[in-house]
Amino acid sequence: DRAAAERILAKRIADAALRRDGVIDARDDRYAAAERRPLAEHVADWRAALIARGVTAKHSNMHVSRATRVINMVSAERIGDLTASAVQSAVGALRADGLGLKTCGGYLTAIKGFSRWLRRNGRIREDVLSHLAGFNAATDRRHERRPLTANELCQLIQTTEHAPTWRRMTGTDRAILYRVATGTGYRASELRSLTPSSFRLDDDPPAVMLLAAHSKHRRDDIQPIRSDLAELLGTWLDGKPADTPVFATMPDKTALMLRLDLRRARARWIRAVAGRVERRDRRESSFLAVTDDAGRVVDFHALRTTYITMLVKGGASVKVAQELARHSDPKLTMNVYTQLGIRDLAGALDFLPSTSTSPQHRERMRATGTDDARPINDPRQKPRQLERETVRNSATRCQNVARMTTTPNVEKTSIFAESNDSMRENAKQNENTPGETRTPDPRIRNPMLYPTELPAYRS
Repeated sequence: DRAAAERILAKRIADAALRRDGVIDARDDRYAAAERRPLAEHVADWRAALIARGVTAKHSNMHVSRATRVINMVSAERIGDLTASAVQSAVGALRADGLGLKTCGGYLTAIKGFSRWLRRNGRIREDVLSHLAGFNAATDRRHERRPLTANELCQLIQTTEHAPTWRRMTGTDRAILYRVATGTGYRASELRSLTPSSFRLDDDPPAVMLLAAHSKHRRDDIQPIRSDLAELLGTWLDGKPADTPVFATMPDKTALMLRLDLRRARARWIRAVAGRVERRDRRESSFLAVTDDAGRVVDFHALRTTYITMLVKGGASVKVAQELARHSDPKLTMNVYTQLGIRDLAGALDFLPSTSTSPQHRERMRATGTDDARPINDPRQKPRQLERETVRNSATRCQNVARMTTTPNVEKTSIFAESNDSMRENAKQNENTPGETRTPDPRIRNPMLYPTELPAYRS
């Protein structure tokens, strides 16, 4: 149709003139072209962008699979089909199917990340999913980890050292693995990348270096370690190839490996006592249990929780604990990875002042040394003067303490004083101190108020 073709040509010539004059925004053409493409092509481009940005294949696959599941649930074929109400309904359906709030929040984070990428790459005009809020996962925790205590960790390591090989990893290597995990706080994937050259045991202080390619936040990490751990690692690393991972036989099922070693250590701990009552009490306790009475579990990542919790219990500040944990947010360090018990919280109450007595009465008691105050056990709270208490050079020791006598000029000693404390007739009332008396008795001014030698007993 010649007339129709001429109208289409005239419209395109007019649109080109409007774009050339700046009346029509050229971005509208890009938005329209992106809308015509299938949504699956945009998801493939997003996956490639994640990998190019440096995100590991594991995390990129997880985000893409979660976003794809939400897209399939809303039956979206084009970008315009991905509306906020449809996405919210899909996440609500996942929650109704029994998924935890943390998992549902992961699906929401994935699809919101995809929509944000579309907006930043100029494929959509507006991010319609940016206002969707996540969930409070603390109200519905399905998998809460617990840290191991120092005694549990020692029992686990001692038992694992003599344990048999499990999936090509010997008991000695597993014990070293647990030591390094709780001594550095490294994750399982980060531990797999360590080679003998990663251990700087001769430095001061000794440290373990993690390259940015294997670190979660993509930065080189130099994690200091204890000197006793460095000595142990020096013996264990002797003779290992420099470019070979030291934990090359580390299995994929690290949680299963740790739980088997925990059960073995718990059984050995229970058999360590001979009495039937003691064994029953140990079976009923949560010591070395995979799941405690509160439902908290122990897996391999719980060793990282153990590392951070022990740092905080040892008195590390929030900033130090955050840096050693390699977290960008201190809330993650203190609220998620730090778990303190009731005894840890009660121990901090010793630094609070006592309110059982009045301040004036407490000062008088402190002056006489009868305030019944608790001794200071924390060396950081002790005054520095206590550490510098030394005897003065001018001080001398009395050589004959037992033969000391009163001053010869004194005619009478207190041994001949009257036994009662009644006020004498010539005593005057002290105007400055009510309730006390003043007396001119010369015996009061005598520096020796009691005899050093009692008279011999006479029958």
